[in-house]
Amino acid sequence: MTEDNDLISYVKRGKNRKKVFMVMENSIMPSEISNKVYGSSSNTNFTLVSRALSELSEKDLIKIVNPEQKTGRLYQLTSKGKKIQNKLKE
Repeated sequence: MTEDNDLISYVKRGKNRKKVFMVMENSIMPSEISNKVYGSSSNTNFTLVSRALSELSEKDLIKIVNPEQKTGRLYQLTSKGKKIQNKLKE
């Protein structure tokens, strides 16, 4: 349970990280995340999304579905990520 609490705290500590994490769905592209979180896909917002995705990936909360692709990458929650997202929604 401690690891879950540490991950919940980690997600909550980053404002952009939390926003990105909470809109994650099955197989979603960074541009779609940017549109959901910020309402546009400007370069500034895209940079914030990319950083958040990288941070979440390091904690094994999300994964890249098609890592061989340089553009059009798809991200989705890992089983650990789904568990943490559900706890954050409670």
